[in-house]
Amino acid sequence: MRYSRIKKSQSKKSYATLLLVVLLGFLILYIAFAGTLGKFVSNWISPIFSGEDSEKTPGNNLEDPVLTLPGETSKPVADSEKISDNLKANALVMYTVQMGAFSEAENAQSYAKELKALGGGAYILNDGFHRVLAVGYQLEEDAQKVRKDLASNGIESHIFKLATAGADMKITASEENVGAIRSAYEIWEEKYHLLEQMVIQLDSGAISVNDTYNKINELKKDMESKRDRLRELNNNQSNNVILEGLVTLYDKTCLSFEKILSQNSSDKVAISAEIKYTYIDMLMQYKEYMEQITN
Repeated sequence: MRYSRIKKSQSKKSYATLLLVVLLGFLILYIAFAGTLGKFVSNWISPIFSGEDSEKTPGNNLEDPVLTLPGETSKPVADSEKISDNLKANALVMYTVQMGAFSEAENAQSYAKELKALGGGAYILNDGFHRVLAVGYQLEEDAQKVRKDLASNGIESHIFKLATAGADMKITASEENVGAIRSAYEIWEEKYHLLEQMVIQLDSGAISVNDTYNKINELKKDMESKRDRLRELNNNQSNNVILEGLVTLYDKTCLSFEKILSQNSSDKVAISAEIKYTYIDMLMQYKEYMEQITN
């Protein structure tokens, strides 16, 4: 049983229409909303179709995690040379376009395969239902625009909100290492947000598939460089959940970018679908990390 779905009576022509409509929606969004990315809009929506934390706005954990790092590995830093500072990992919100929700995993997987062939991210979220998500946005109004475009063509969809916690952390380390950790959170979030812009530009024709590959490769190199620095710090730690988790988060992100690059295809639809999937998956990876360090 599924409570939101594309009607079975629709023909293959409807699926082709879906692709055209989604692409048209992205083009409209690119023109109308490119200058407003980064603004957050929130409202109350039905618990059935809203995100996991729809009854409350995610915020920073009130009990600050504590992170203590050594100085440089080759030259230990005396306590008097360390500094104590605060770090902030932001709470994140994403509004996804949910195309179907199934009680059986096999049905969700079958439908996701069809959706991916049409350019949808086809991310399956299991939260009691197997939700098939096509694409995600920072702004609810962007997701609503796509939903309305689909509805005008007789295609049913819903907005499903995803949200993560944030954390205010206390850190004691050398000034250099404090800066390294702070920039790690900032860089990860920056690269994460770039994926949404990349999807809009690719689907609207503003950038080519080749340009997209180059941009993803640049993101991957930046993330690998920061990950390697984090590994150096973590190698001198013992059971540091915050730092170990951050290294793991970077590892997963680098693997996700590598998966996009491994497509090695000129098919814009296929590459777009993979980036949309990665964008949603990155939020879920971050959500898992935040739960790990704040619980």
